[in-house]
Amino acid sequence: MAARTLVDTSVLLRLFDDDQPLRQAAARGLFGDPEGPNLAISADGLTAFYDAVTKRFTRTLPEVTARRALSDLAELTVVQLDKDLVMAAADTAAAEGLSLRDALVVEAAVTAGCDRLATEALPHGSLVRGIRVEDPALSGPDEETTKS
Repeated sequence: MAARTLVDTSVLLRLFDDDQPLRQAAARGLFGDPEGPNLAISADGLTAFYDAVTKRFTRTLPEVTARRALSDLAELTVVQLDKDLVMAAADTAAAEGLSLRDALVVEAAVTAGCDRLATEALPHGSLVRGIRVEDPALSGPDEETTKS
């Protein structure tokens, strides 16, 4: 089975973060590699992404750019937010000592059949619910080949 990675909002935002060029390049590397993993995102992550780039960024994106990015991201596998996902996340939050928001991302990765979670919100290299947590800016090419 091909590797599948859920991309968290923290990494999605780096795609447009010109103030952090190394993190931006790492995030873009996830999306620009045709031989890379199959990517998934959560519906919650899409809404948080759009809100941040249109309202909270220091230099917000123009509406047309933000909508185009949202449309492109929505072409990925999108995990829907529902009561079962929220309840599973509540259990994971309690069991793993995570915030509900972080546990929701982990459960979205589980639901999408991911083996990896690209995020800056959890410790790089940790394993939560069988999902390997990776910060793309901390993952090097040598590390990637040993994880597949």
